Amino acid sequence: ARSTRALLLFAAQLHEMSSPASKKAKTEKPKNIHVSAHSLVSHKVTEMRKTGLSARDYRQLMKETTTLVMVEATHHLKHSNKIPINTDEEGQKQCRKGSSISERLAIVPLSRGGLGMTDAAMEMLPTTQVWHLGIEISPKHEPDEYYNRLPETVAVERVFILDPMLVSGRAAVRAIDILQVWGAGGKKPVQIELVALVATPEAIKLLSEKHPEIKVYVGMIDEDEEEPIMPSLGDVGHRLFNTC
Repeated sequence: ARSTRALLLFAAQLHEMSSPASKKAKTEKPKNIHVSAHSLVSHKVTEMRKTGLSARDYRQLMKETTTLVMVEATHHLKHSNKIPINTDEEGQKQCRKGSSISERLAIVPLSRGGLGMTDAAMEMLPTTQVWHLGIEISPKHEPDEYYNRLPETVAVERVFILDPMLVSGRAAVRAIDILQVWGAGGKKPVQIELVALVATPEAIKLLSEKHPEIKVYVGMIDEDEEEPIMPSLGDVGHRLFNTC
């Protein structure tokens, strides 16, 4: 009888775990986390995971994936709809009004992995400024800043941090802390957003707890509990620059 009750309890737990409400609770993300639903993102990340991929192909795939995620991360940028433009339509010169991004922007790739996302972001935002931060995780699992090229004068309104792979999330949290202190020196606090290609649930949880005010745009979240080392893009810096 005892074994029967245990079996029934186990069956009830399985039913609860497989129910729509349970699945929704597991996959529900904090409001500041935006996960891409684009099929090409998961396709290209899958290609990046493969062993034997050349550094050239790895860089190209990262560039393409970054473009897809950046499209979503930039959809809310402020713009002006009163930009006069001259056009030539069927031999007739016309003067129309167009649209132009009105915000002053910057991108901050976290070295070295974030460098692989820089070209895609700059091609989308050709007038953006580019600054660099170097943050590494110490043997004690603490984020250490080893390189900082932020300008003394705050001349932008919005900054996108680029970090392809969020494993623990500690480096990203440290970068946000640094930028918030730096950005407070301007006329208005700088808006900071984070763009990543893949992340673990642990990293997302940490970012939501430490910085719920920061919008995070991520290509996909690896939720495979049987693969604790996910997200597995390999050593991004080595694979980008062929130093494996």
